[in-house]
Amino acid sequence: MPGARLGAALPGAHDAGDTRGKRGIVAENDIIARLGRLDSCALSDAMDKLGLPPALSFMPPRTVRGRIAGRVMTVRLAEGPPPPGTTPRHLCSAAIEAAGPGDILLIQHIPGLDAGGWGGILSRAARARGLAGIITDGAARDIDEATEIGFPVFAAATTARTARGRLHEAETGGPITLGGVAARPGDYALADGSGVVLVAAADIDRVLEAAEMIAAREAAMARDVEAGKPVSQVMGADYEHMLHR
Repeated sequence: MPGARLGAALPGAHDAGDTRGKRGIVAENDIIARLGRLDSCALSDAMDKLGLPPALSFMPPRTVRGRIAGRVMTVRLAEGPPPPGTTPRHLCSAAIEAAGPGDILLIQHIPGLDAGGWGGILSRAARARGLAGIITDGAARDIDEATEIGFPVFAAATTARTARGRLHEAETGGPITLGGVAARPGDYALADGSGVVLVAAADIDRVLEAAEMIAAREAAMARDVEAGKPVSQVMGADYEHMLHR
């Protein structure tokens, strides 16, 4: 999907350019279901095994605990007020309207800038739209409000400071980078209490296959430990070599 800059119209998440149509709805739903059954640790291990960027650990859950998994829509923010002559619009509003139910909004903020790139009204709008949650490498605000309505926010920081005059939306639906990891609309994300994992659409099939194998092996190890097998035997026999098989 081509990026839409400030003031430009943005197609919906199900319009042309969305790879959902190439896979088919049933296949896409299966991918999301499989992703949601994993956790960030198994997924990160799979990424390591395949030589892909592993989990990012600096964007913890700030509201409800739990896991979100889905396809992503992207927003890139920039510092300062909107450029002169542009049509103003509220941060992330176009992305919420372009995203589909179950999607995750990824927001590239300005790390270290103390200004909320996400807030309470946006959380309410995203929840009403059916989004699974948001992930940002910067600050979010109105955390108590998002917690009250049960909307998942994963953010590098929290703040009470407004974005007015401090941030503007530079692009929606284009390529972004979070923690050095590239993402674009149609890619996949999973976030939980341990970390955030971003998976390119082109890699999702092999990543899921590897992660499911790792999760199955760890489940077997957990059963052995709970059955009374010494943990030194369980971990020593398999753990250190799991990613090389």
